[in-house]
Amino acid sequence: MSIKESFPSFSSVYHEAVREVMALVPTDLSAIAKHNAGWRTGNFDPRKYLINSEIRYRHALDAIKAAGAHSILDVGGFLAAFPLALSRLGFSVAIAEKFSYYDHALDRVADLLVANGIRVIDADFTENVDQLPPAALGFDAVTCMAVAEHLAHTPRFLLENIAEALCPDGTLIFEVPNLAFWPRRAAFLLKGVSVHSPIADVYHSAVPFTGHHREYTLDDARYVLRESGFLICGEKAFNYSLNTSSPMQIFKYLPAFLFKEWAEVLMLTAVKRPE
Repeated sequence: MSIKESFPSFSSVYHEAVREVMALVPTDLSAIAKHNAGWRTGNFDPRKYLINSEIRYRHALDAIKAAGAHSILDVGGFLAAFPLALSRLGFSVAIAEKFSYYDHALDRVADLLVANGIRVIDADFTENVDQLPPAALGFDAVTCMAVAEHLAHTPRFLLENIAEALCPDGTLIFEVPNLAFWPRRAAFLLKGVSVHSPIADVYHSAVPFTGHHREYTLDDARYVLRESGFLICGEKAFNYSLNTSSPMQIFKYLPAFLFKEWAEVLMLTAVKRPE
């Protein structure tokens, strides 16, 4: 299958990837949820998360295609249905992930990736490392989606490592949840509900807590990219978990659909600033 044919077939390829990944994800999520109780069984539905995330990954695929990228590194891919789909669409794909962080509960997912020709790089891009392994260098594009908000420290190391992994004219696709998402803002203003991770998730998680430490506003995302030497060349803001088939829900959360500053997800495309 050629890359030119990839977009029209993305949905079917992606849903097949989701089915295969979910067949390998344990029913008991306790190992995955050890450091983030929000992912515990009965609270987190990985299948629903992946199905809803098709919207996110379609936007990322648009950015990959617009950049003319062929070799892709996905940083912190977690359940990894997206890199699996990219590989089957004809891209050269690698993933940087520490599957050991999930107490080896996702090792079978890692094996599935390797069996499909995806390079699994055992590296944590959020750490301050002297030098990345050779397998993590020279990519046309890096996708970093839903990673930065999990950091309890600076995103500088993450972005510096990504810059090193990219080829000179490479593209970064940087996605974060929006701290100013309208339903969350409204719940805070009207009901006093915290915009942070539920305190029960923090309280019942092992140290270190790996849930959301700091989500980003649009200005936050712009700032960290520019400080890390990237030139921003595109911005998208969209919703993926709201039920758009319900007119009542659209009306209730209308600001999230009208203003990008209040949408659910922020996705910025950037290139390395020429030296």
